[in-house]
Amino acid sequence: MAKPPVDTYQKMINFIQSQLRSKKFVANYQPVMIKFLLQNGNQSKQQIAQELWKQNNMERNSSFYLGVPVYRVLVDNGVVTKQGNIFSLVLQAMTELEKQSVIDEIDSSISRHTEFAKTGYLPLKDAKDFVRELKLKSPKEWDEYVKSGKKPDNIPSNPSSFYKKKKTSKDNG
Repeated sequence: MAKPPVDTYQKMINFIQSQLRSKKFVANYQPVMIKFLLQNGNQSKQQIAQELWKQNNMERNSSFYLGVPVYRVLVDNGVVTKQGNIFSLVLQAMTELEKQSVIDEIDSSISRHTEFAKTGYLPLKDAKDFVRELKLKSPKEWDEYVKSGKKPDNIPSNPSSFYKKKKTSKDNG
């Protein structure tokens, strides 16, 4: 079942912040497609696939991007509509300032994804140093910090569990 439409500036910003920034995407397809449609208007699946290919350093055959799930995912999330082979943002008229703000938010999401894909999580010592600097007083405060969306992608949401598993797998390997 499709979700309510992402048809206003604020709903788009919320979608980007809650969906695109908080998840660890295997790929940058959603932000790239949204930005491409925002900058160029309605586009065919072939045009979007070409843009995805370009934005992913032409690593795969461009036809690969015709089969990725981003098209269905963004339709199901109420971000785009599909008529025939043409995709359109549901988003209604925005000011140029709002449009630039959305693009900046998307660029931030893409760069966070790119950096995370390159580096993964920080080493345990660096992660501990980062968390210490926050001066949180309890696990509850950490959970609130994670939910706030301010936690960097290179710090796991559950550091003790992540680093414990990593140490265990290293010890067993």
